[in-house]
Amino acid sequence: MAAAPGLAAFCRKVWEPVVAKARRAVVFIDQPCAEVLHWCGGAELLLAAGALNVKEFSSFESGGSKQPKALFVVSCPLRGRALEVIKDVVSQSSFQYCIVVTAVSPSEAADARTLCEQMEDKLCEWMGNMNFTAEVMWAPLMLAPLSPHLLVAPAFSSLFPLLPSQDLHTLNLGRADKKRFPGLGDVDLPSMPQELQLHIRNLLSGLNQFLEGIGVREECYSVGHLSRIIAGELANYPLAKNRRKTAQSKASLVFIDRTMDLAGMGTISRLFFLGLKVFSLKNLFLFDSLDLLNKIKYL
Repeated sequence: MAAAPGLAAFCRKVWEPVVAKARRAVVFIDQPCAEVLHWCGGAELLLAAGALNVKEFSSFESGGSKQPKALFVVSCPLRGRALEVIKDVVSQSSFQYCIVVTAVSPSEAADARTLCEQMEDKLCEWMGNMNFTAEVMWAPLMLAPLSPHLLVAPAFSSLFPLLPSQDLHTLNLGRADKKRFPGLGDVDLPSMPQELQLHIRNLLSGLNQFLEGIGVREECYSVGHLSRIIAGELANYPLAKNRRKTAQSKASLVFIDRTMDLAGMGTISRLFFLGLKVFSLKNLFLFDSLDLLNKIKYL
């Protein structure tokens, strides 16, 4: 447990390069990153660093005529809706210097540098002058430290396992009879919807960067169909090879499908999977679940 306090410290440390860019800027931050920031010091961190204002990441927001610098902090890839919002905000403002920070690592893309340069050109175009300044950065802003031993990932709150009754039927609709999946256990990552694949790959990237940051080599275990896929992908993750060679510590990483443990948080019971594991592994558990859940019980 000696390394556990480093988990929360890492979550706060990754905000340092973001905070350093906040001086004299209007900050636009999306909901997941705002939730993470709340547990890492709050908006006060940005304001103390000299930020002029902190606003919601929304097309309905903009900067003032005397506010030439903007800082965007988003939890998603720079495409689709996120790109539209940035364009709307910049087009409605008088910015001369724009910085975009994304929590999704571009390192998986072979042309990551080219993509960043293209994004910077777009920012200058939206500002109305190609001689203005634009920067695109990445920071692993994935985890919020609710306690020294409990972290949550707000950007992945909607990640939910496939359901046999509905999702399996949908996956099989466009497949020939001989290629249909008999059950969820036969579904692999390339067969999943594109948005779900992207969500999982973003999670894998974030987990890998987190494990690298705390210097841990993981052993993956899983319970449930989606967890099996995620654990397998992380175990074979190409960018994790060097990390595992140099890691000073190791830990067991257990993935559990949310559908495997739909239980109330008010008490601990052996009737549920998580409760059973807490009782059987309470001396080895990665965080003090009994203490935490007992506190929640009496709130």
